[in-house]
Amino acid sequence: MKKNLTFEEEKRKEFLYVLFNALFVCTCIVFVLNFLGEALADKIYAVMSPNSSDLGDNLLRAFILAAALVGPFAIYAKKSDISFSNMFIPKRKSPLFFVFGTLCVVGISVPTVVLSDKLFGLLGKFGYVLHEHLPYDFDSLPSNLVSMILVSLLSAASGEIVFRGIITERFRRANTGLGLLLAAVIAMGFSGSLVKMPYILISGIILSWLYMKTSSLYVTFTAALVRDLAIYSLYLYGESLAPYMTVICIACLAVAVISGVILILRYGIRTVYPAPRDDDDEYLRLSAKESVKGLFTSFAFWIFFFGSIFTILFFYLSNPMIVGP
Repeated sequence: MKKNLTFEEEKRKEFLYVLFNALFVCTCIVFVLNFLGEALADKIYAVMSPNSSDLGDNLLRAFILAAALVGPFAIYAKKSDISFSNMFIPKRKSPLFFVFGTLCVVGISVPTVVLSDKLFGLLGKFGYVLHEHLPYDFDSLPSNLVSMILVSLLSAASGEIVFRGIITERFRRANTGLGLLLAAVIAMGFSGSLVKMPYILISGIILSWLYMKTSSLYVTFTAALVRDLAIYSLYLYGESLAPYMTVICIACLAVAVISGVILILRYGIRTVYPAPRDDDDEYLRLSAKESVKGLFTSFAFWIFFFGSIFTILFFYLSNPMIVGP
């Protein structure tokens, strides 16, 4: 027998439907735009190649992917009553967040990416090949520095506007835990790389926590920028640093733990969120059960989920290479 829903229940059900499906429709659009962006970059670079360089190709790809990410979510932010100007008005300006927040994010990201690289690299023993999109290694240090700084700036700026300024801000109104996890999980799905997924997830949760504490994109942008520069440097100079990598990872992990403990002791681990407003559906609070149910009943969530798996299986991870006798 079908249950008759009250007006309030119907309104809440509609709120959940709009909340999750609107978000994941945007993620699916960005997913498609990433593919189109790569194809567009290839075509543009093919035309420009006689008078272009690998540096130009690197920056072109970074710009197209950043624009593809921000565009759909900018529309989503407008529909969700999120002001871009408010993103850049920090509620808390303590330099401790800049310093220890950055140290914590970078400190946890470096050993995580090194460990995941070695762990997933073991798949090579079973005949699998990981198709990592590594940054160009130019002949000159100035070219490497220019590429590293500009690509990291584009990546950090677009990522923080979308994942912290829009997604975390939007969903912390409904549920704090959801605001912490959702942006990190979506960013992880966009990466399309088994090696990158662990550090993007872990550092993303920390970045969302920093944003909830400060309501400042300046803090999270600084941490994300330094993180991206550090990871970029690892890809470029990892072989040279290989003899010292164990020491570097242990030191980074120690710095991350100490920085995190200092922030927690000083400001507490609980996050900050806007007070609920009964007259505005946008500020309805969701329980953990409602959040999980709403997430898994979102049709677009499953499109994004299976799209991420499809990308890894068919574009990132090659079929096993069987060697005959």
